[in-house]
Amino acid sequence: MPRSPVHPCASASHTVRLLLAVVLAGAAAGLVGIAMALLLEGFETLFYGVAEGSLPERVEAATTARRVLAPAVGGLLAGVLWWWQRATGGVIGVERVVADLSGDSARRMGLLRPFGDAVLQVLTVGSGNSVGREGAPRLAAGAVAVRVARSLGLDRSWGPLLVASAAGAGLAAMYNAPLGGAAYAVELVMLSGTRRRGALLAIPVSVVATLVSWLHSGGRASLEMPLAPFGWAALVGCLVVVPVAAGAGWAARGLWAWVRAHPLPGRWTLPLGIGAAGLLTGTASLWLPVLLGNGRDAFQAALLCPTSAAAATALLGVVVLKPLLTAATLGAGATGGLLAPSFSLGASAGALGALGLGALGLPASVSAAALAGAGVTLGVTQRAPVFAAVFVWELTRGPVWMLPVLLGSCWCACALTSGRPDQRS
Repeated sequence: MPRSPVHPCASASHTVRLLLAVVLAGAAAGLVGIAMALLLEGFETLFYGVAEGSLPERVEAATTARRVLAPAVGGLLAGVLWWWQRATGGVIGVERVVADLSGDSARRMGLLRPFGDAVLQVLTVGSGNSVGREGAPRLAAGAVAVRVARSLGLDRSWGPLLVASAAGAGLAAMYNAPLGGAAYAVELVMLSGTRRRGALLAIPVSVVATLVSWLHSGGRASLEMPLAPFGWAALVGCLVVVPVAAGAGWAARGLWAWVRAHPLPGRWTLPLGIGAAGLLTGTASLWLPVLLGNGRDAFQAALLCPTSAAAATALLGVVVLKPLLTAATLGAGATGGLLAPSFSLGASAGALGALGLGALGLPASVSAAALAGAGVTLGVTQRAPVFAAVFVWELTRGPVWMLPVLLGSCWCACALTSGRPDQRS
């Protein structure tokens, strides 16, 4: 039978509803990003007793007891609440909603549990535990987008794309990275075969979310990067650290996958395990404060790293300890992201490589090498080269010449370490 023609009024109505959905989902994601940022600052103040400054500055101003015990107490509290949550039904995540074409997962997702889980993730990071914070805004923004899609009557061909776009927009709002948020939605959340059309939603939703988030961030870049003018020494330094960062990402990805596949037995171990991982992290912070939290501060430290033996030792400490502490936290049962632990590992490895080249008489830009390392490691752990390159570049608002270098390096690293650069983690 021939298809019935679509009435022009119906088509116009659907377009209007889709545009409204983009604005509402983007605005909601921006507000979620602001709320999570404020909540994170509040938890850091609560646990470390210092109201101003970055997390390492708060940590260094805190007492020794707070530095050691804050991650343990935060992990223990989050573990108890996660124990209850998982025993009473758990949380339906964004990826499950997007993959379930029947719409059943979207109907059962709700708002209370996703927002509750997001708060627990921020609590875990705000108390100093080594796990990413990006899962919180993604989950909360995706849950709101489900409601928006249902309220506006979007069909099943557009609803999941809106949810995926909102998840990326939550990431964009938290890190002031609209292109990175859109790339995350397209490359990591959307199903194969829907990504080209999904980009039509992901980009405007992330842009709206980022603009709304400027009410809190003022449009400032998430990280400060020193000037890194183009030169052959800087370019060669970036390329030299690519295999080092790729190897670090490959090892970390394998370690994190293993601990997630072998969790501690029994739900009763959840609070004790996360608390113990927090105690390890807090103890390690007595030597290296940037080990606390998701890894953003370690990335910043790598970008601003001075040329000294002490700085090289600190970078090596992050390279060795950050993935191990993250593995302990994940293996204990914590929920959280891996973006920041990944780019902090890569940035530290890249900066360390640049310092090594300098010691050999081959000058290289430490900040450029740190940025290249961050992108490569993130791309390998997530198997998402375009997202990794664009995201870390936006985080720092790095030099324009670095973007093609990042794209090429991330793609090659993903291809060499996985064989399938577009395969999801």
